[in-house]
Amino acid sequence: MGTVSAVNSNGTIDVTRNGDTFASVRVLSGYLKPAVNDTVLMIKGRGGWFCVGKFRTDSAPIIQRGSATTPATGDTSGTWTAVSVTFAVPFSSTPTVVATPISGVGSGSTELNWSVDNVTATGFDMRCRRNTNSVTTFGWIATNI
Repeated sequence: MGTVSAVNSNGTIDVTRNGDTFASVRVLSGYLKPAVNDTVLMIKGRGGWFCVGKFRTDSAPIIQRGSATTPATGDTSGTWTAVSVTFAVPFSSTPTVVATPISGVGSGSTELNWSVDNVTATGFDMRCRRNTNSVTTFGWIATNI
C-alpha cells in the first residue's frame, strides 16, 4: 500500500510508501481518476510496479438507481411538471444523473421533453413537459465514479 504523490501526464502515478517513492507506477484501467493523496494498492510484477486501484475511504455509495414519476399537468398545454428525488443514501460528492422515460408517449401525444435539474449529493429534480394530461415515469441512474 502507498499514497499517490503525483499523477503523471503519461498515465502513470508516483506512489510514496514508508518514505520511499516509486516513480511511474502503471495503473490498471479500473482506477479511473487517480488523484494525489489516494491510498492505493501496488503489486510488483515482472515489468515493475503497477497499481491495482484505490481503497475506499468512506461508505458513501458510488452508484444508485431508481424511478420517479412526474405528476399530470391537469391540462394539455405542455406545462412543465417536476418531482424531487432524494437519494436513499447521500453521495460524498455531486453525482452525474441520467434519466430516460419508462412510460411511453401515447397515441394522442406528440411531445415529450424532460430534464434533470438541481443535482446535489442528496438528490435532484426530475422535470417533464408533454402535451397530454398524464403522468410520466422515468428510470434514473446516478454515479460519482
